[in-house]
Amino acid sequence: MGPDEIVAAISHLSGPELERVRKAVERRRAQLIKQSSVVERRNHGRGILQLEYRANPKTGTQRGPYWYFYWREEGHRHSLYVGKTDDPEAVLEEKFA
Repeated sequence: MGPDEIVAAISHLSGPELERVRKAVERRRAQLIKQSSVVERRNHGRGILQLEYRANPKTGTQRGPYWYFYWREEGHRHSLYVGKTDDPEAVLEEKFA
């Protein structure tokens, strides 16, 4: 069923049925908005290395896992994409060299 068919069907629903649809839409939207899920986290130097799966908010498709490095500096949180690698520490050393 496509979006136009869904919109047309909504016009025939009762109040309680619309409430069920609203809750289902909110649950689905929450799933799509969640952009990452952490698989692994470890301390490294002045920050944290995190292995994450990332989700496309429009399609909900999950990709990865990808390594990211997070650290705080002067009250700000920073992040650096490390990439797909088996040795994220070595990649970080190259990027910060």
